[in-house]
Amino acid sequence: MQILFRWLFWLGLLRLAGTAVIVMGIFLIVELFDKSRLLGHGMNASLLAEYLLLKTPMMLAELMPVIALLGSSMLLLELSMHHEIVAMRAAGLGLGHILPPLLMLAMLAGALDFALQEWVTPVTNQRLDVMERVYVHHQAAREHGIQWLRDGSRMFRLKPLDQRYFSVMMLETDARGRWLQRMDAKRAYYAHGHWQLQDVDISRPDAKEGMVLHHQARVRLSSSASPDAAEPPRASHMPFFELADYVRLLAASGMKNSRYIYALHRKLAAPLGTLIMVLLAAALCMNMGARLAARSMGIAATIALGLLFYALSNVTAMLAGSERLPPAFAAWMPLLFFGGLAVFLLMHREQLS
Repeated sequence: MQILFRWLFWLGLLRLAGTAVIVMGIFLIVELFDKSRLLGHGMNASLLAEYLLLKTPMMLAELMPVIALLGSSMLLLELSMHHEIVAMRAAGLGLGHILPPLLMLAMLAGALDFALQEWVTPVTNQRLDVMERVYVHHQAAREHGIQWLRDGSRMFRLKPLDQRYFSVMMLETDARGRWLQRMDAKRAYYAHGHWQLQDVDISRPDAKEGMVLHHQARVRLSSSASPDAAEPPRASHMPFFELADYVRLLAASGMKNSRYIYALHRKLAAPLGTLIMVLLAAALCMNMGARLAARSMGIAATIALGLLFYALSNVTAMLAGSERLPPAFAAWMPLLFFGGLAVFLLMHREQLS
């Protein structure tokens, strides 16, 4: 059985790598034609090459479940065409012998997906977002608006009122992320290393009453967090544990954090998508013969479901962003749907075989 495992594993690895090269090649060609219209309008050839290089890790991580689906489907269709599936079944080998090497490949693909999202795309996405804003959309290098700043154990939320003044929310936490006090100033300005807060509501936790609230007309707060900081942090710029800490900080401050919760659960759900896609490929493409109609139906269904999975993932992301779906449920819903479909189709196939 070790020989069979190694044979299927290496065949699958080659098909998976080839599928990844083809899919990413198609993406890069389409993106090259789309962005080449910007040449001479703020973007040159070197910037275009940098843009494509930076976008490749993000798209590879996003398309990894689809790549796993197509690659494993190609392998199973090839085995069916050459009657290897029939021979294995005749030798008494069932799904318990055919699926393990494919599931091992799916776990490797999922690990690569997680590694890209954890250590590569948080770095590349920062530069990519700047290029998108400056060279593609021709906007200012830095967007002004609500800003999030951090100064040690304190986090500031600034909302501009005019050129100098802001409304400020300051949340101070301990080393474990538990809040110690919150200040909400209706009007504030920053000068010489200090925030001058006006009309300030201060709340602190209290063991007896739960929370104590009092008001001060003015508060002078020493801080190195100046309003020259950048835009609010993006979920795509943060690795998993940093994102988890930020979600807790937003929850402690009472601020909206649905898009960050979605991104956090998406980091966990995305690698598992490769396992579900391999199961779906086995249910659709593990035919017992070389009939052209069966192969054609299998590959057509595979492509259609791959596109549907990608589209459903984008739709649930938009619904979570608009708060029409709970963010955690939205992140897991495509996997729950396709996982249930894969298990149902596999059980149905086994009953018929």
